[in-house]
Formats: sequence, structure tokens, C-alpha cells
Amino acid sequence: MRVRPEQLTSILSKNLASCFWVTGDEPLQCIELAEQIRQTAKKAGYTQRDVLTVNAGFNWASLLQMAVTPSLFAEQKIIELQMPSGKPGREGSAALIDYFERQPKDTLLLITSGKVASSALKSRWVQCIDATGVIIQVWPLEGEQLLSWVAKRLKSKGFDTQMDVVKLLALRAEGNLLALAQDIEKLYVMYEPGLLKREQVETWVVDNSRYDVFKLVDAMLLGKVLRSMKILNNLQHSGVAVQIVIWAIVKELRLLIELKLAGDHVNLRARVYREQRIWDKRKGLLEHTLQRIDMPFLEQAILLAGVADRQGKGLAMGDEWETILQLCLSFSEKEKINFKLLS
Repeated sequence: MRVRPEQLTSILSKNLASCFWVTGDEPLQCIELAEQIRQTAKKAGYTQRDVLTVNAGFNWASLLQMAVTPSLFAEQKIIELQMPSGKPGREGSAALIDYFERQPKDTLLLITSGKVASSALKSRWVQCIDATGVIIQVWPLEGEQLLSWVAKRLKSKGFDTQMDVVKLLALRAEGNLLALAQDIEKLYVMYEPGLLKREQVETWVVDNSRYDVFKLVDAMLLGKVLRSMKILNNLQHSGVAVQIVIWAIVKELRLLIELKLAGDHVNLRARVYREQRIWDKRKGLLEHTLQRIDMPFLEQAILLAGVADRQGKGLAMGDEWETILQLCLSFSEKEKINFKLLS
């Protein structure tokens, strides 16, 4: 069954499916939808949570093994399968199909992934989820949907707002929900519940640091070591959420991978640029970057971004900001990815 994000609450109130798959490129929605599923499952008695992250060399046999192994601490458990690319490959597809055919008892499978191509949704393993579970596809919010999201978020914090305030917040964040949530949280800390005025928003919500996130991405692609270090240091110490930085970098890496896959086919590359709404001004930077790096490098880079993400969530050892710095510096010809971080 495929549902929209806003339908999940209703679905969870009726019954708890054996599998949920949250997929999309909008990180905050994905994070909050997954957490909503976890909390609902926990209330239903699924008190143990095991996490598997799909990366290079991942052992797919561990999925079924973990599912059938009895828990010492809980009768019901959640297995969370983090699959950033959304592509399990041949071995992973077979393992997932095997899992669904066996339907392990007292186990809820929660899969989270980035956006997947529409063609991938026709795969047999996806059809298995469709038949027995719930697929929630997440899309970036735009227009009225975005304004509605901002208004509801403000209301949940006790604010009464006018539409000009809602539009101002949405405009400053450029549709980045993680940034919007951070702005609203800042306003919640600074002001009492009640009417939120435009002047208050303009006083406390500063958009300079957000633009620095995109400046960081450009400096990274250009291989400018000192500039990358300076911008990243400013972001860290200005209180920007690390997830926002990771989101921006991963988004750029996925775009570069798409362009690499398009190869020298002019029409395919043009379609990628068109679908991703890339301005002509940025095409030169991307093309220059593609000449300097290869696909194996990009694959390792996106895995390293996954390490930083897990560190930021407390699921891996190490400092997430240091890992992001290592990733940024790896785009310089003088630096290489520290493969020890991927082990």
C-alpha cells in the first residue's frame, strides 16, 4: 500500500503493518515519519530496536538472521534497515524477497532510503512491500503545501501567525524543512506563545548561515581547502544543525552520480539538469568537478556522508563535523578519503 505522508497518522491508528518503507529526498519529513512509526511500534510492544546500515560489503544474510534470532529482552522488535541509495542490488533484492516470503513473527521492518527512480518501484522486492506493508514516498514541499506546513509547525509551538510571517519564514529557508524547523525552534525559545510578528522573525531568524551551507558545497566542489574549513567552522559554531549540512552535501553527491551515469550522452545530461532545475551558471562548476573525479570516488564520498549522519545520530563513534571536514577536503587533489572511517 502506498500512502502520502499526511495519511500516515490515520494508517497507524488502524493497524501496524509488518513493514514500512519511508523513501524520499526531504530529510526532515523522512526523519519525523520514521520516528512516528518507531514511537507507535514502541507503544504496541515493539521495545527492541536493531539497526542495519547498507553500505559497501554489507552482509544481506544478517537481515534474516537478525529477524529470526529470538530477543533476550523483548518479545517484539523493530529492525531498521537504513539504505541511503534505495538500491539493494541483486543480492539485497533476493534477501528482501526471502524476508517477505518468510514474514518473521513479532518483527517490524522499517526501511529508510533516499529517493528512488520510478522504474525501481516496479521491482519485485518493492511489490512485496506494496502487498504486505506501507510505502511512504516523501516529496519536497512547495507552494501552498509548504506554507501550510510552516503554519502548522508554528501552531504546534503555540504561535498565532499572519500569512506574511509564514511566507517570510518559507522564503528565507528556500523550502529546506530542516532549516525551517530550526528557525521555528529558535523563535519558540525566544518568544512567548501568542501572536508572532514579522519584526520578531526578522530580528532573530538570520539567513546568512543557511546560504553558507551552499557556499560550503561550492567550495568543496572547487577543492578549496581553506575556504571549506573556514565555512564549515562558521557553520558549526553558529549553531547550524549538522543534518542540514549533510543534506546539502548528499544532495550534491547524488546529482554528480546521476550526471556520471549519464556519461557523455548530451541529451541524458540535459535531462538531469532540467529535472534537477540546475541553472546554467552552476553547470560549469559541476562539469569541471566531473572531470576531476570518478564514480568510485563519489560512491566512497556518499558512504562517508552516511558515516557522518550516523555519528550525528549517536549510532557511530567519532565526531560528525570532523567527518564532514574529511569529506570536503577529499575533493582537493591533495587530499584523499580516509577509508578507515568507512570500516
